[in-house]
Amino acid sequence: MSESSLESWAQTAVQRLIALDPLADLPRTGWLMRGVRPCESIADHSFGVALVTMLLVDGERARGGTVDGERALRMALVHDAPEAKLGDVPMPVKSPALDRALSDVEAALVRTLLGDEAAALWSELERAESVEARIVRVADKAHMVLKALVYEQQGRGRLDEFWSNAKTFDARGLAAADALFDAICARAKRARPVTG
Repeated sequence: MSESSLESWAQTAVQRLIALDPLADLPRTGWLMRGVRPCESIADHSFGVALVTMLLVDGERARGGTVDGERALRMALVHDAPEAKLGDVPMPVKSPALDRALSDVEAALVRTLLGDEAAALWSELERAESVEARIVRVADKAHMVLKALVYEQQGRGRLDEFWSNAKTFDARGLAAADALFDAICARAKRARPVTG
């Protein structure tokens, strides 16, 4: 990379980092709606999802699976990037129509905020067809229930509903994810809802 190309890259990197900085200050709306104050930010959640992703990659590899860990971690890091501009739209207000509209807007925002490569990763994650995308989708839910467990242990919020939605515990065919969800539920002393 030439000196001028490196300078251009650095300017773009700074622009992107500043554009995503609001994620550190935006709270996860779902926690606020359930009385958890203070609660994690979107950036806190994204970091948690990246950690869970890393561990799930390790778990799948330990079982003999082939996983591109860097690709999975990159997906985890961009999975909520559009929320830097849109904020956190919680599940209770989402409908299939709103989900479709949000997906279109979010795809455009990822491209604007982070460029074509990140937008391609984000789109792959939305389709959830690759093992890496499935890992990140599971990691997103697993981090949420882990956080519900932590908040419950601290006596914060009304969180029973997090433990009753079977869709939350969909392991997407990943044995490591099944084991992780079982371990989370065991730690919470709750039965894992049966997925149909």
